[in-house]
Amino acid sequence: MGRWKSVRTPSDGDPVFFGKVVVITGGSSGIGKQLAKDFSIHGAHVIICSSQPARLKEAQAELARIESQIDACVCDIRYTDQIIQLAEYVLQQYGQVDILVNNAGYAVYRPFEESSLDEVLDLLDVNLTGAMRCTKVFLPYMIAHRSGRIVNISSIGGETIVTPNAVYCAAKHGMVAWTKAIRYELAPFNVKVNVVIPGHTKTNFHDHSTFRRRDPYRRKNARSLTVEQVSAAVLDAIRKDYIVTYVPWWQGLVAWALNALPFVTVPVWDRITQKRIAQLYEQIESERASGLAKK
Repeated sequence: MGRWKSVRTPSDGDPVFFGKVVVITGGSSGIGKQLAKDFSIHGAHVIICSSQPARLKEAQAELARIESQIDACVCDIRYTDQIIQLAEYVLQQYGQVDILVNNAGYAVYRPFEESSLDEVLDLLDVNLTGAMRCTKVFLPYMIAHRSGRIVNISSIGGETIVTPNAVYCAAKHGMVAWTKAIRYELAPFNVKVNVVIPGHTKTNFHDHSTFRRRDPYRRKNARSLTVEQVSAAVLDAIRKDYIVTYVPWWQGLVAWALNALPFVTVPVWDRITQKRIAQLYEQIESERASGLAKK
């Protein structure tokens, strides 16, 4: 960790981002790491955060080969004291914070009844409460300076029902609602709030062992987004100050149709979801039977 001075001039990057101090949670991989690269290319001062020191160090080294001026801080957003330490470091080293990207998150591929209570609470903590913690800690500076932006990375699971990810969906639905609410509350202080809702993206997000249960055909043929596409959409959402951004855009039509035309869309969605759950429980029963046989 350490302070750095940019040798660039405003003409080298996007004026919207040049000289801005950007903090990105979950910045050691996937969308967060790509965002760090893209913000930095446009002249921003970027601090990536992660609860995994080894992965964070690896990400910083990788990004340094492209953009040397990227800082990294170990921070587990489950713990308020670590976020406070992060904020103190950022303000001490850079003197300001302009954009907070709440990107950290994870999911498991199993139904609610299979998850332990500890897992349920941790999913809520990382995917929703952690973002609220970060925002609460950084917000006083933004309010005092009448400037700043909060960018929340949600998921299509935050606008539709994607199973078997009930707790993850609940957290991401909460993030969308929370974003819309605090956008009004923070407007008097000139603090902007945006939420970006990506679909399935090619990252290590699905590396959790439970995702092996997914239909291999679906995994292979899913129309996944790239991290570059999602990052580009995030930057565009900031430039244009969109309240909600769907990536790809047509997923917004799906979300709209499920709410506006339920008599047409919900029966179809129900059939798809019920089939997926039936297949999952067939596999669960097979796993349980196999486990009993081994005993």
